[in-house]
Amino acid sequence: MKAILLLTLSAIILSQSYGFAYGAEDIVSVATDSSSYKTGEMIKISGSVSDYDQGDPYKNFDVTIRLIAPNNNIINFSQVPLDSDGSYSTFIPAEGPLWKIEGEYTVSANHGSDRNASTTFTFIFSEPEEVIEEIIEVSEEELAEQCGTGTHLEDGVCVLDETAVPTSGSTGFSPTTGSNEMVYSITFTVFIAFAIMIILYLISRASRTKAAKLSNSG
Repeated sequence: MKAILLLTLSAIILSQSYGFAYGAEDIVSVATDSSSYKTGEMIKISGSVSDYDQGDPYKNFDVTIRLIAPNNNIINFSQVPLDSDGSYSTFIPAEGPLWKIEGEYTVSANHGSDRNASTTFTFIFSEPEEVIEEIIEVSEEELAEQCGTGTHLEDGVCVLDETAVPTSGSTGFSPTTGSNEMVYSITFTVFIAFAIMIILYLISRASRTKAAKLSNSG
């Protein structure tokens, strides 16, 4: 009789324990947006807590997310707040010094000590691609064409032609400033000479007029 009672009690305890465990697994959910990822891709993790209640201080707290590598190292740990409807989502980049092992990674979501869920995905490691810069070669003829009039190409640089640079000693050329000064000087000299000639003419005429008057009066 005692053996039957102990067996019955054990069965009840085991069934209740299984029910609690099963219910906790159903309360919290977690999933990824893909079953596999490569280096550099973004992992979206989302889920929900079905009995979340903002007004209950024993249920109003964040979901803890752990990302576990195949060697059981935790490579990411974060706490994600729940929305008003009990849902949550976050993003984790599949890159960094800890992402070196290929294989099956585990995402664990916990909401309290006995409320959790997990899912897995496959990670494929790939080396970053090298960026090859394209070098465009330009011939000297093409560079020379880009030089303007009066310049030539020298050591890959357009420089001014020496023959195109006018100098004060060149035939048929004189500085503009010097030319203007010379024209002004000649013009002023001619004007002064002309004025002196007029003055002398007027003085001479006045003298002859005065002499004629004296002659007539005598």
